[in-house]
Amino acid sequence: MLSPILTGAPLHDASRKFLLSCQTTRWISLLSLALLALACASPQEDPLPRMGIPVTEGAAAGYVPDPTCARCHADLYRSYQEVGMARSFYRPRADRMIEDFGGEPFYHPASDRYYRMSREGETVLFERYQLDSQGQPIHRFQAKVDWILGSGHTSRSYLVQNPRGELFVLPIAWYSQSQSWGMSPGFDRPNHLGVERQLKQECMFCHNAYPEVATGSDLYGSADEFPLELPEGIGCQRCHGPGAEHVRAALLNEKAAIGSSIVNPGQLSPQLEADICYGCHFQPSVTLPGVRRFGRGVYSFRPGEPLDDYLTLLDVVDRDKPKEERFEINHHPYRLEQSTCFLESKPGALTCTLCHDPHRKVPPERRKAHYRDACLSCHNVQSCSLDEMADGLDLQAKGLEKVAADDCAACHMSRRRTQDVVQVVMTDHRIQRIPGGPELLAPLEETTPILVNLEMLRPLPEPSSPRLEEIYLASAVMRAGGSQDAARFLAQAVPQEQLTSPAAVLDLVKAELGQRRFQEAEDAADKILEVWPKTAQALDWRAVARLQQGKPEEALADLDAALAVAGERPETLFNRGLVLLSLGRTEEAMASLRRSVDLRPTLPKAWTYLGRALLRTGEVAEAEEAFRQALRIDPSHPSAAVELGRLLDQQGRREEALVILEHGARHGDRTVEVVDLLERMKRSEKKDS
Repeated sequence: MLSPILTGAPLHDASRKFLLSCQTTRWISLLSLALLALACASPQEDPLPRMGIPVTEGAAAGYVPDPTCARCHADLYRSYQEVGMARSFYRPRADRMIEDFGGEPFYHPASDRYYRMSREGETVLFERYQLDSQGQPIHRFQAKVDWILGSGHTSRSYLVQNPRGELFVLPIAWYSQSQSWGMSPGFDRPNHLGVERQLKQECMFCHNAYPEVATGSDLYGSADEFPLELPEGIGCQRCHGPGAEHVRAALLNEKAAIGSSIVNPGQLSPQLEADICYGCHFQPSVTLPGVRRFGRGVYSFRPGEPLDDYLTLLDVVDRDKPKEERFEINHHPYRLEQSTCFLESKPGALTCTLCHDPHRKVPPERRKAHYRDACLSCHNVQSCSLDEMADGLDLQAKGLEKVAADDCAACHMSRRRTQDVVQVVMTDHRIQRIPGGPELLAPLEETTPILVNLEMLRPLPEPSSPRLEEIYLASAVMRAGGSQDAARFLAQAVPQEQLTSPAAVLDLVKAELGQRRFQEAEDAADKILEVWPKTAQALDWRAVARLQQGKPEEALADLDAALAVAGERPETLFNRGLVLLSLGRTEEAMASLRRSVDLRPTLPKAWTYLGRALLRTGEVAEAEEAFRQALRIDPSHPSAAVELGRLLDQQGRREEALVILEHGARHGDRTVEVVDLLERMKRSEKKDS
């Protein structure tokens, strides 16, 4: 018998069964052609290589390309391609273009920058510039978009990938609800990261299928690098687990192993099934996300294991918003668990899959009835009607004049503007008896929450130490930007713990560096390297601490060791260039700095120091271009503006120098050095005239 989902039965009738669609009998019948092809193969021979099906190795081992699933589950695979998760990440291509690439450039007043996205065939191009005092474009930056992040159902962002495999988020996004360009989340403010916001592996954990990367390369402190070729979209195996053994068993007709070699979420306990969804959709605060359990790699979570063994879930206290008023774009189950419906239901009765089939989109014409049926699996229709609710309620004030009496979700799960992605309106999954009104859709400005406290949302399972929970909390604070309190606590608590990974000690090193306690940072890094001598990040940070203490030779040894361990990381090469410059070894410094910008072209500080090194060797034209490139990447970079202005003035190009410095003083980080040089140059110009 086929499961209800394959026969078109209402979802609420099969809320705990809908994932049971992979019946063994169906697998075997659909595999008959494949088995014929294997008839002549040796029983000992692995059928996957014979059929050209690659299997991943490394940190995320045992995965096959998701289209492999379509060999047996064609209908589910085909319908899943319309679900947003399947379109979460991909290369630009014509059949998925939904943006308006015409029209005027998008202007962002807060940072006084102009943005344009254009298209040439399947190539998407990004451009950003400002206008100088004469109204002419200045510091123009251009790049080809390598990847698109997001299905476009609500929004999509754009990424560039450098030769080292690092991914960077561009500042502009497309918002489908308004059919307009706008700033990406986190960029709608005067001072933002521009084209230097690096995408972390933790982000890609939720936005795409697992990539094939080396074992250990996804541990905390590792470089955020990705293969140049990546999976496109969140595929079947993110919810069902690695599929190689399952496909192998099916091809060999090993009936007993077919079901046991894959995870069927519908057969898990309600909590373990929910944990699959919660791993990505349960994020109480984007500002201060949870910390992976120490020693766990980013891609180590597998469906069927408790999420608490992988991730510490944290909640925050916002100074300006009570918990019941906080609403972010990734708050679906977080808000659901605040609902009376959830709190008073039997455990496991109200889950994500009661309403949402991850394999299929609900057609628009069926959504009202679909979600209503889910509500009526618990509620009596006579107990809730618009007329009864309207008694004593001002419908117009509540914005309910267009809500149909039988549209449960539209009334009790209001659509609201999210506080972290202010251009987007989403369904609030906190089910409320009294519906909200139009104030929930009012425009918002992007702001940074002021967090005054945080706590473990769930206690750690069997913590090895009573202080471990506090260490996780302090580590979360340090990774989100840091505080003196968190730094002091880590300095006191971490040395007393018997830790099985360097993660918390790395957070301590970072804390000490942030407090400019360089000897203490070096000591903490020493403790890491005594136990884990190949921790490249500890070597990098110890080098910084040693250089700040006037020990450049020791710092250089650390950086060379880090390069030997982890390869050519751009930051390591940049720091090495600085050390070599301090030692007067200019030619070697230039080689290291050149290599750093070869691998990460959007590293303005490396371009600036490269320009300084080039000036030492008399390569003036190349130095000028290096300073200009630093300003193209970061127009607010004060050092590059000063260096370029001084160089142009020395060449007798004072008018050009004044344009650069005036622009830097007006738009950049207003350092004393920029303003002083500009004023001196203007005074000199008056004297000359």
